[in-house]
Amino acid sequence: METVFPGGVRSQHSASLEGFPEGVRSQHSASLEESKKKLNQQLKTKYLRLTKQVRPIPFIKDTRSIDKVFTEVGMNYKPVGEDEPWQRMNSHHEIPMGTIGQSRINIIEGDAGYGKSMLSLRLVHDWCTRDQVDQCSQLSNIDILIHLNLRQLGGVASIYEAIVKCLLPLDSSIKESDVKQLLQNEDIRTLLLFDAYDEYPDKDKEDNFVSHILQEKLLQHVKVLLTTRSSCIPEGCDGLTGRIKLTGFDGRAREDYVRKVVTKGDEEATQKILTQFNTNATLADICQAPLLFVIYAHSAHKAEINIDFRSVTEFFRCMVKCFHHHIRNKAQTKPTAEEQAQFQKFEDNHDTLDRLAYEALCAENQQLTWDRDICARKLGKEFYKRHTDIGILVEEEVINSNILSQPDPYKTEVRLFHKLACEWYAAHYFVKRLRSSPSSLPENLVDLMDPSELQHVYRFACGLDTIAARQVLDLLKQKRDCNSLAVLCALEQTDEAGDVLDTVRDLVSRDVIIGEEDSRLLQRTTIELVQRACQDEIPVSRLQLKMCFKRFDVTSSCIVLRSDFRLANLKTLQVLHIQAKYTDGEITRDELLGLLQTCEGLTELRIDSRSFLLPLSIPPETIPPSLKRRNINILYVRWRGLVYRLSFEHGQWEIHDQPADYPLVVNIHQGHSQLEQEWCLHQELMMAAEAGVTISTLRLIGSFNTVADNSQSIILTSGLTIPVLLTLQKLMIEDSNINQEMFIRILSYVKECPQMTTLRFEVSQLPDVVDPEQIPSQLKQRGLEVLYDRGNGLVYRLSFDHGQWEIHDQHADQSFYVEIDQGQSQLEQEWCLQELKMAAEAGVTICALLLGVSFNTVADNGQSIILTSGLTIPGLPTLQELYIEETNINQEMFIKILSYVKECPQMTWLHFVDSQLPGVVDPEQIPSQLKQQGLEVLYDRRSGLVYRLSFDHGQWEIHDQRADSSLNVSIDQSDSQLEQEWCLQELKMAAEAGVKIHVLSLVDSFNTVADNSQLITLTSGRTIPVLQTLLQLDIWETDINQEMFIKILSYVKECPQMTTLLFWDSQMPDVVDPEQIPSQLEQRGLKVHSWKHGYLDFETGRWKLSDRVAKISSRIVVKGLYQRILSTNFGGSEETRQAQEVPPEVDG
Repeated sequence: METVFPGGVRSQHSASLEGFPEGVRSQHSASLEESKKKLNQQLKTKYLRLTKQVRPIPFIKDTRSIDKVFTEVGMNYKPVGEDEPWQRMNSHHEIPMGTIGQSRINIIEGDAGYGKSMLSLRLVHDWCTRDQVDQCSQLSNIDILIHLNLRQLGGVASIYEAIVKCLLPLDSSIKESDVKQLLQNEDIRTLLLFDAYDEYPDKDKEDNFVSHILQEKLLQHVKVLLTTRSSCIPEGCDGLTGRIKLTGFDGRAREDYVRKVVTKGDEEATQKILTQFNTNATLADICQAPLLFVIYAHSAHKAEINIDFRSVTEFFRCMVKCFHHHIRNKAQTKPTAEEQAQFQKFEDNHDTLDRLAYEALCAENQQLTWDRDICARKLGKEFYKRHTDIGILVEEEVINSNILSQPDPYKTEVRLFHKLACEWYAAHYFVKRLRSSPSSLPENLVDLMDPSELQHVYRFACGLDTIAARQVLDLLKQKRDCNSLAVLCALEQTDEAGDVLDTVRDLVSRDVIIGEEDSRLLQRTTIELVQRACQDEIPVSRLQLKMCFKRFDVTSSCIVLRSDFRLANLKTLQVLHIQAKYTDGEITRDELLGLLQTCEGLTELRIDSRSFLLPLSIPPETIPPSLKRRNINILYVRWRGLVYRLSFEHGQWEIHDQPADYPLVVNIHQGHSQLEQEWCLHQELMMAAEAGVTISTLRLIGSFNTVADNSQSIILTSGLTIPVLLTLQKLMIEDSNINQEMFIRILSYVKECPQMTTLRFEVSQLPDVVDPEQIPSQLKQRGLEVLYDRGNGLVYRLSFDHGQWEIHDQHADQSFYVEIDQGQSQLEQEWCLQELKMAAEAGVTICALLLGVSFNTVADNGQSIILTSGLTIPGLPTLQELYIEETNINQEMFIKILSYVKECPQMTWLHFVDSQLPGVVDPEQIPSQLKQQGLEVLYDRRSGLVYRLSFDHGQWEIHDQRADSSLNVSIDQSDSQLEQEWCLQELKMAAEAGVKIHVLSLVDSFNTVADNSQLITLTSGRTIPVLQTLLQLDIWETDINQEMFIKILSYVKECPQMTTLLFWDSQMPDVVDPEQIPSQLEQRGLKVHSWKHGYLDFETGRWKLSDRVAKISSRIVVKGLYQRILSTNFGGSEETRQAQEVPPEVDG
């Protein structure tokens, strides 16, 4: 059973309309809905044109739709919170959109060329087509999507102005005030998709609308997705946002792209490109960036190219050459010698473009576009034309901030096709300055050209010129955290071996780091640097492996990283520091000794990990004498706690140090391996106790079993025993069932631990009363506190005087609530009642009481609720919200519940979930005090809508629509009379309120259609009128003849929004007379499907079977999910979404 927790969705009324008559509010809502519809129509027109104009690389002139070229890139997601790990994402559909439990703001980050803008276009396309295709994306819940390319918005002060000027047609009647009203409405789910923040001209200005939104000074409720380079995360967003990191193309993605976009399914051509590509491992690492692989794949498909690349500079130089040669080869007539010379001149001489690019990147506020006419004049018309023909220069319309008030505030600007290309040309000018007059460079050059943001300028410069490379490396020494970039720059040089060795010597004299998040190219380059140093007998002072160590391979004597790269022959490495990933792993004795012997010059090995285990001990006789003589310092840091050092003399671990700011905390989890538990027991607890080191906390998480009869040890579920610990201060026992006898034995063990001041139980089952005579008297004298945290907001303390539990504290960040479920034990239910009474007597607010299938009745006097177990809940003066789930409640019982609520003066919310309630309540029987009390009575039928009871007339009204679900109604022949009446009432209320009914499913309950086509009659005799907001009608298990089929189509014709008619397991006529099919249905785009027959061709009246129909139908029906899901479980599960979304996918 799904639990509904407190703080559910409540409708939010606009402050500006409070107190106005219902008619005024309705007119306002209708006007707002019309404005939203009009805005979305204009946005979609703009977006669909934009998403159909994609050019994968410059020289491809024909544009393509984003869905034809988009290929999934690797993505990792990190939720809000510094300690949250990165999680792998399988698809862009998984990108969070700020729904419940997610961050409102999410940042998509990635290095240059990693596909950020392509991904944003794909998201825009998905939103535009979300009603036409089968999607599981959270975009289906977004009402309005605003996509803005921030590069084009320099000088634009308002987001409303940006939307009107950038996204809407010139003759649009929508004003900035209309857009503002829509975006400020909290009931409209809006997503702002900001692309290219790193190229936003105003990002360094304090007063810009993007910063205001990110800092929650503006549109605090709106969801935001922002794309940017990893080096340009908006200030102040680090701990407040979700992060999505693009990790590039892997082998599967590259193969998919070539087959889908480049060769269009030509298997021979696909294999030729991939085989050639895979012969160069360095090329594969370079092309982890999707843009670079796309350029390579298209270029290789057009012509034979040399792939012997050793650096990014060589690769990019070759690709630019391919661009020029491609446009030259496409000339309709063979160029003359003079034209050939002109072509070559434009290819080789680009000094002016170099300077433009350099100055654009060096500017205080990077301005990566230029006025078209000024740029053409500076470059020369022929040069300009040639480069725009190639596609290296791209023209685009942008807002002219100087004439924003004009009807047509646009101008044409020109830019290089990608920021990476801008860095390529800027690097050429950078080299010239370094070679000719390095003294003229500004002292703050590394601040103007931030290496973390413009790393390719520095890398290209090193690859273009050896002399410049030396100066670049000197410049990078001035900037902190540039070691990784220096490594990449050093290995861009492919000549002058002597100079390279000097560079290598300099780089390895500092810390060398290989991190899990480093690109494959950076990892490979760093490995080459280290191994080059070892090969040339250059000492490597310190190598740090951050979360990337996988294992040591004894057979090949090398370190294997998680990327499967290998490090071997590390004979000059002096210090190795391994920070292992927080996943279970183990280094065996042979692996540890093999690692030490491989690193001949090693003086210190440090391993930091809380779950990567080392051997408990090493027999001294197995340690080679050569290792003993070297006296290597082997340190092992197990997360927060002690630092251990391995003694070669006796092969045991000794306490080396205890960090001053980290108390010793030991967790023993039931799921831990035997070796992990032995480490916790023997090496941490017992060693610390023997050495007099304070053990701050010992947590036994599901691992506690019992206490020995003599109370001298705790026995774990694994069979290991924990002796009395003289220095233990706090013992926590979690997730255990403990009776009275065991509780006393635990206290007896605690008595033997003289420094223990706290015994705490969490999420466990404890006795509700403890015999005070059996509690050891020494514990009271010592001042021991015995606490019990039941995980629902309150913490209890045991009174040693009378053995009762008392309220000790309330979690500051958690409201107190109690859930009583029918499946709970009698003791657990008694504990819940005790909690409720204690809280009420102490004046503690009870945020919510949840009765999950445990409600039975209300006492005749209305003073108490009687549960199915027979226990009773008295009136609770501090109760705020009461939830009753999955219960059938008639009129009489409903009034008795309201009488009980009257006894709870603070209650403001009575919520029924998935229950059977009367369709109308006699308003005369509703206690008048409840209205004065401000009580809201809500009813969530799990169909998508939440209803509120009107005390004035006893009718149910639509209160809100659940944000995570659509309105789906299922009427089954087996449903009770009351249930069918409720379904009909839902349909009518939704249609009258303009709420979309996504699916109406008639499960063996359809009978006929009235002759006037205005009603569907059910087998129960009830009728369904025309529903103006119905989108899809499903009819199950019914035999339909020709006449009835036409009558159904006539009914559908009266439902103007219906786009899908679906027959499940029904007998249909083989052929339908096309003359009788209403012509409006085909014009509307209606899809008629039968899972047995296929889809209906309106032109011929025949059924056409689709492979996808058969596949999808079997997926749903064979599992037997569809009927059960739609009739009982509208909670938004994955299976529900699949079932609901199948029909739109099944098109011809």
